[in-house]
Amino acid sequence: MTAGTFPQAEITVAEMTAADQAAMAAGISGLSLMAAAGAAVAREIEKRWPRQAVAILCGPGNNGGDGFLVASYLH
Repeated sequence: MTAGTFPQAEITVAEMTAADQAAMAAGISGLSLMAAAGAAVAREIEKRWPRQAVAILCGPGNNGGDGFLVASYLH
């Protein structure tokens, strides 16, 4: 991957929203989904880069909690 380019998403935003809703309808809590997402991102960061200081920027949207958990797991 070159600087400034990103691979194409595997699923659309609408598909991810539907998957989240289906998981919650099946009894998986939103907090559990958020924790799993944060842990997965932290694992990928740890696999790809050496241990170093990082900055995690979290906005007010739905993914802000995921970012907070990424920072927590990396800490």
